[in-house]
Amino acid sequence: MADFWVGGYGEDMSGTLSGILAMRTTDAGTLELVGTAVETPSPSYLVQRGDHVYAVAEGAGTVESFRRSGEHGLVRDGSAASGGTWPGNLEFVAGGIAVANYFDGSVTLVGVDDSGAVTGLLETEQGEGSGPDERQQGPHAHAVFAVDDDTLLSLDLGADRVNVHRPGLAVAASLALPPGTGPRDIVRHPSGLLYVLGELGNTLTVLRWTGAELEVVSSASVPGALESGDDGAGISIGAGGRYVYTGLRGSHRVAVLRASDDGAELEPVGWVSSEGEWPRGHAVDGNVLHVANQVSNSIASFRLGSDGMPSLIAEPTAVPSPNYLLARA
Repeated sequence: MADFWVGGYGEDMSGTLSGILAMRTTDAGTLELVGTAVETPSPSYLVQRGDHVYAVAEGAGTVESFRRSGEHGLVRDGSAASGGTWPGNLEFVAGGIAVANYFDGSVTLVGVDDSGAVTGLLETEQGEGSGPDERQQGPHAHAVFAVDDDTLLSLDLGADRVNVHRPGLAVAASLALPPGTGPRDIVRHPSGLLYVLGELGNTLTVLRWTGAELEVVSSASVPGALESGDDGAGISIGAGGRYVYTGLRGSHRVAVLRASDDGAELEPVGWVSSEGEWPRGHAVDGNVLHVANQVSNSIASFRLGSDGMPSLIAEPTAVPSPNYLLARA
């Protein structure tokens, strides 16, 4: 079982989190708070490599780098402008770290020096387009994902597109999704297929990267989603890739889908309460699913059954404004 770094929202994003938290797994499988690893404003997305953890400071519009210090501590050693407004997602690419800036829809590249510290803004690619939803009046880059060493994908929630960047940040191709999908999050299934969550359409779309282009394999509706007032958030894949989990903000649910053996088809299974409000980030650790309920200031831990369905282990752990969980390497 893993220990975790936890990110979320501070005062500049209407939250109460003071910085990146360190949490550890209890014998029961829940998470308990160790303490604040480092104070930093609104670290709403985290990645790690070697002895470094990187975070967006979403409200400040920067990317921060932190060096590990002891078992549970972090020390800031770099900061760089993200090149856009409301950075919300990071990915390692050749030359540095790619950043998805949600509000203005730009994808940018931030440099990293030989020690692992971020240095400065290197490149910017401005998104374009819109969609039918009131939240799609312009481009909104929500996620970046390295599909291979030469190819970066970006999800534009505002334009209903998955953009292909190769080489560098220049857009080489673009896959249009159904209007109103609002692509938000992306993960790779053990089969190699890619799963894209539509925040607005509450769908999971299965994509295949051929090495030259993206192909749509299939699509499934997220079970338990209300016709209006629900926003999908996060994708977690269970051990072996058999079950897939997404959060539903609004109805405060965790949806469960079953993947076919080859990962190409998804079948709705059911849903459970997230045991909090506004389930955003979540993570599978063995047979346990941890869910960050941002608005209710808690993390709920669920045991995953053989049928894929989550069962609450104990009362949720109090955590200020959490929205992202990263297993500590």
